[in-house]
Amino acid sequence: MLAAVRLAGLPWFSPRYGLDLRSVALYRAGVGLLLLLDLFWRSLDLRAHYTDEGIVPRERLVGSWGSPLNYTFHAWGGDTTSQAVLFSVAAVFAAMLLVGYRSRLAAFMSWLFLCSLHGRNYMVLQGGDDMLRVMLFWAIFLPLGARWSVDSILAPFGCERATPASERPAVPRRVLSLGSVVIVLQLFAVYVVTAYLKSGPAWHSQGSAIHLALHHHTFVTHFGKLFVQLPTPVLQGMTWGIWWLELLGPFLFFVPWRTAYFRTAQVLFFCGFHFGLYMCMELGPFPWVAIVCWLLLLPSWFWDAPAAQLVRAAGARRLLSTVSRFAARTVDRRHAWLSTPWSNGLGIGRAATVVLLLLASYTAYGTVFAALHRGGVQGKRFEPLLAIRLYANWGMFAPNPPNTSGWFVTVARQVNGREVDVWNDGAPVTWAEPELPSTTYRRERWRKFSDNILNPGHSVVRPYFLGWLCTEWNEAHTDGSAITQIDLYHMVQVARWPDKGYHPLQKNLLQHHKCKNAKTAEEPAKSARR
Repeated sequence: MLAAVRLAGLPWFSPRYGLDLRSVALYRAGVGLLLLLDLFWRSLDLRAHYTDEGIVPRERLVGSWGSPLNYTFHAWGGDTTSQAVLFSVAAVFAAMLLVGYRSRLAAFMSWLFLCSLHGRNYMVLQGGDDMLRVMLFWAIFLPLGARWSVDSILAPFGCERATPASERPAVPRRVLSLGSVVIVLQLFAVYVVTAYLKSGPAWHSQGSAIHLALHHHTFVTHFGKLFVQLPTPVLQGMTWGIWWLELLGPFLFFVPWRTAYFRTAQVLFFCGFHFGLYMCMELGPFPWVAIVCWLLLLPSWFWDAPAAQLVRAAGARRLLSTVSRFAARTVDRRHAWLSTPWSNGLGIGRAATVVLLLLASYTAYGTVFAALHRGGVQGKRFEPLLAIRLYANWGMFAPNPPNTSGWFVTVARQVNGREVDVWNDGAPVTWAEPELPSTTYRRERWRKFSDNILNPGHSVVRPYFLGWLCTEWNEAHTDGSAITQIDLYHMVQVARWPDKGYHPLQKNLLQHHKCKNAKTAEEPAKSARR
């Protein structure tokens, strides 16, 4: 039947290549949690990043910076209140996805709000955002609420509450459908394409990619600085190993013999790889987004054997049963106003199946085109792909990791004549290297924004950034410590290879800015001096 496009009836395919519904549920809950955390961290810079007073005002976004293909209803209002309302609504849908209530609706609305949020300020986006957005879209076509969810308690697989439990169809263990195939292939494409695009000598002849990445001031952590001290041949071997993992690792999924073991090993390899990235580099949500995506591939064997044995060994079986019964009773008592979900089955309907097939084919075409054209798509034929935000450049650290990096210093002149570094909380200006430059960024979104404004194509954003620093500082300092102008410097170092360390430090002036809102703060200071 086209409505389901199921291969679950084929006993050979389903155990090997189907997605266990427990893994689907874990993935759904993980994505919901990631969305909530993402909204929380973004909300800490709500005014700076998403209002007209901040670094990307709407007039510039619509007028020249933004693409008309990137819709965003987050631009309907330019004040903090309107953004807070939109963030709150998005949080409600993310929470629904977390607990599995009206899971498909929650997934669609979460994706819609995420696309809008990304369109409001592209300057703070990174690879983890692209991966989360694309994988969330394809998840709409999965039975997200089939297990471990409010939906599964309310109406298992579309059955009414009045239907006796004994007459309800048995819950299948796995789903093998067009939706499951597409989301798996999308995940694999991320890694195969990025490996293909990593064509530079740092990944091949030199093997210097890890060395360069861990010499990048913007990203490296304390652990990363220790890790990079390993002998150069060891780092070279690990570089080549990572490249081969990205290129061939996804194909472990298709091994027909002892598939469950290979799939479990595959998930462990990639989760371990991304946890290593988290330990060595400040990459924001990207490692955790990738880990959650790989959990989707855990086979039934994992849940039936090692996971079950671990639960028994930890003595947690009774606790889990108690939690399960409590959740079921809680939902049962409120099922009258919770109501029955629209659909909880494995099928998605004929129209949705046709749409899925067309979108998957179109996205695959765009992905192949981008891989063959250095990660980009061009022309009107790809405008619909850009409009629905299913395109992403998967060229992470490609073709080579950058060998140049640094940190920012702002020289702000105060009304009283002193100079302070407002980017670093008003500390005295110093040109010396911080103990760990990656910690000088307030949060991950500021890290990515700062990286983007180094691009000459984004230099037009720099005055708005410095204008925001003026506003933020002068609102908190109305005496003689208010600032009247700022100079933005980038302290640059080039990583050595094959030796450790850096070439001599360079100081580059990026922007000079006069604070427009310093006049009112200046008058009291002049009066005080009289």
